Amino acid sequence: MSVSSATLMARRPFDKARAGAASFWLALLLGVAAPALAQAQTADPVVAVVNGQNILESDIQVADDILGRNLLAREPLERRDTLVKILIDGVLLSQAAKDRNIVDEVDLQRRATFTRNQGLANHFLTVVGQRAVTEEAMRKAYEEVVVKGASTEPELHLRHIVFMIAPPADDAAVKAAEQKAQAAIARIRKGEDFAAVVTEMSEDPVTKSRGGDYDWRVRGEMGKEYAEIAFELKKGEVSAPFKTAVGWHILKLDDMRTRQPADYEKIRDRLAVLVANAAQLELVDKIRSEAKIEYISRPQGADKETVGRK
Repeated sequence: MSVSSATLMARRPFDKARAGAASFWLALLLGVAAPALAQAQTADPVVAVVNGQNILESDIQVADDILGRNLLAREPLERRDTLVKILIDGVLLSQAAKDRNIVDEVDLQRRATFTRNQGLANHFLTVVGQRAVTEEAMRKAYEEVVVKGASTEPELHLRHIVFMIAPPADDAAVKAAEQKAQAAIARIRKGEDFAAVVTEMSEDPVTKSRGGDYDWRVRGEMGKEYAEIAFELKKGEVSAPFKTAVGWHILKLDDMRTRQPADYEKIRDRLAVLVANAAQLELVDKIRSEAKIEYISRPQGADKETVGRK
């Protein structure tokens, strides 16, 4: 199976929780919900009785399997109580719908069929995806997508000093920030340690405590003014003060390298999703190509066409 970067944008499989929830409520309205089916299990304790209809212990597990991902409740007892309330409400609403003769059996059956098909499709795709995710497949995806696709653009390790332009950002505020920057660069040019000057003078609360460390960055991760100055510096060089919309800045280039691809172990989960999605899309494309699909009803003016196998 070939994996390309295009699969990063692949459509994810059907939402299992949503499809399952719809199936659950449709089953209730059709009168074939888990409570009714589970009554045959004599060892299954009754949790509640709603107008004569039993809700069993196993029904809670079914509801949890279908709806659990969408529940805010995390504590076991709170989660159980929430599921029981959902089951009770479902039975009550189902009974009320039947009592008021507002159940359209044909429409419900149509919706149930659609939901069942979606659920089966989702399960099938999930199994296909799980089986595709092997160490070999993830390593291959890593090499093809991450390593080969890595940018060769230089990456800079920078430090900076920032002097903010105080509100209302008038000429006086701009001048005051510039004067601080000039005082800082004067100290650095006299031989003071850049990081020490940062710790004493910088007004950037994020980087001040770490000596102005601005981390590794490529051009696209900097503002335009930063990039123009930074990429003109040589290793170890300090820039002259320069102004941006935020304030006055001084940059130091600590190091430069070709950007490295992300570490394999750190992106294993994303690679697994990538491989699974690629396998699922490949399967869908294969099934479509082998199927005979004939469009019978088309918008007026459109030609009837056959897609797939002749």
